[in-house]
Amino acid sequence: MIYRSHWGRSGMAVSLLSLAVCQVVLAEEAAMVSDGEQLKFEIQQLKLINERQAQTLREMEQRLYSLENGGQSIQAKPQQQTAQNKVVKSAAPSSSVDNIMQEEHALFSNNFTVELGMNYSHYDRKELVLEGFLALDAIFLGDISVDDISADIYTFDATGRYNVNDRWQVGANLPFVYRNTSFQRNVNGVGAEATVDEADLGDITLTSAYKLFNETGSRPDIVWNLSIKAPTGSHPYGTPTVTKSVTNASGTDTVTYPKELPTGSGLWSISNSLSFVKTTDPAILFANVGYTHNLDGSFDDISSTSGDQPGDVRLGDSIFYGLGMAFAMNERMSMSVSLSQRISQKSETRLEGSDWQDIFGSDGNAATFNTGITYALSDKLSMSTTLGIGLTPDAPDFSLGIKFPYRF
Repeated sequence: MIYRSHWGRSGMAVSLLSLAVCQVVLAEEAAMVSDGEQLKFEIQQLKLINERQAQTLREMEQRLYSLENGGQSIQAKPQQQTAQNKVVKSAAPSSSVDNIMQEEHALFSNNFTVELGMNYSHYDRKELVLEGFLALDAIFLGDISVDDISADIYTFDATGRYNVNDRWQVGANLPFVYRNTSFQRNVNGVGAEATVDEADLGDITLTSAYKLFNETGSRPDIVWNLSIKAPTGSHPYGTPTVTKSVTNASGTDTVTYPKELPTGSGLWSISNSLSFVKTTDPAILFANVGYTHNLDGSFDDISSTSGDQPGDVRLGDSIFYGLGMAFAMNERMSMSVSLSQRISQKSETRLEGSDWQDIFGSDGNAATFNTGITYALSDKLSMSTTLGIGLTPDAPDFSLGIKFPYRF
């Protein structure tokens, strides 16, 4: 500390001495020049003095910083400040890009997100049933019936997502389901029809998303997703059926339909998937692939016939994938197109004391083409709309969805 004080007084003495010498020189030459030239000369000399003093001050600060930090150079500090300034000046992602990440991947930049949404799906299945035989390989003798089942499903849900840190997100989805299904049967001009509707809580889903890798020039952003679905909705097993008869001049026809409709699967399930996002200006590419496993469940009754028939149910596991692209049309609006498909294995049932039996026709292949527009209503509130068109018989004919995520 004594050495620094001595050095500082010496540097200041040199500066004062330089100032005194320059002032003497100015006084001697002032009488030899005009007023304008004298003023110009004084300005130049003062600039020179200031530059010398500034250089002396920088050298003193560097020496002081080096002594206090064990010899580390002060030059590292401006470099750190420059790097920080570059980060601050970089443009933040637009609201449209954030909306794409939220819907198709996972967004880790907000502490908490609440999302309210509604989805409508429509199914319409017509089957031609022939009850008879062919005569001479060309003439059909018997009854011809047309079975028509149309279903409308409305799902109202609330979703919450919380970012534990900049890599881990947890969430929960709470759905409320309303179903309306119409059953029609027409045999040789005699028609019977019945309608059943049901409204109840659906299956609650708990989710977790963890970012494995950040996006680089050659690698996409990769997130691992895990979800657990709890059987909180009403299940379809053991639901009694009702038979309705209609008689007219042409004859009698009957239609059989379930007394109640389910709003859930009745079983626990676990889904494991990876999602990928790659930015390629002006588009954003996204994809996901995963597997869903359904746990076995035991029920007091698994048959629609009268009387309790206890047994077990094993729904078929499924694999799924999706891929698509999105365009940020401007600061607030984005548009996306995608294809998704889920392939399910056959389900099985087992009555108490017997072996597992496959359920005929329980395997499925549901492929859907999706398109949607997302618009940022404000910096925190967005509106996301989707239209899905079924490409296979197991998929909904079409679906419409709208969501309102609010980011805190």
